[in-house]
Amino acid sequence: MRLKSFALPIGQWTSFEWLALLIVSMHFFGFVFMLWESTAAFFVSLTPLNLLVSLGVMLYFQKNRTVRFALSCVLMWLGGFLVELAGVQTGVIFGHYTYGDVLGIKICETPLMIGINWLLLIYAIASILADKNWPIWQKALLAGAVMTLLDVLIEPFAIRFGLWHWFDAPVPLQNYVTWLITGSLMAAIFLYMNKSSSLKNDMSVVVLFSQFLFFLGHNIAMLFA
Repeated sequence: MRLKSFALPIGQWTSFEWLALLIVSMHFFGFVFMLWESTAAFFVSLTPLNLLVSLGVMLYFQKNRTVRFALSCVLMWLGGFLVELAGVQTGVIFGHYTYGDVLGIKICETPLMIGINWLLLIYAIASILADKNWPIWQKALLAGAVMTLLDVLIEPFAIRFGLWHWFDAPVPLQNYVTWLITGSLMAAIFLYMNKSSSLKNDMSVVVLFSQFLFFLGHNIAMLFA
């Protein structure tokens, strides 16, 4: 695995090691400075930039940037955005919630950036599972489960820092069930549209691991706040 190259002297690092360090540093310093009241608002406002840079770095190391792959990415972004739009407008998919202004430009009260989040997670998890010789439905179900687990960690952070607001308290179980079902279905489509060999991308491990540690760290910090 390419991650072993971090054992090399810094002078022998390639763009992979330096960009992986960038991803880890963004999450680490974001975590640290969000703990301080005087700097939290600014670093929270960088959330869209974090998502775009993380996705951009992953795409940079994508081996086969085919039209089919590009189309699958657009579908994941669009599907994620539309399910969130329907959720916000109806309140019957995830529960009753509304978005704040942190994630930027919104259409019908739904930020375009939330579709990037869906794409990033599905792409990263599908990449990690790419070399597993399992049926697509098994990979897709595991992808949906991992996305749901991450959402469990994201919710307290998002509520505290104003990314979105729930009118139901606590966060309804319906939200997590929908994440599992929708995430699994979208992952199945993404995996079906791309050959497993073309999805393998070591940077996905860096991105997903950084996100898990970031949100897990905030959950732990909130326990002691």
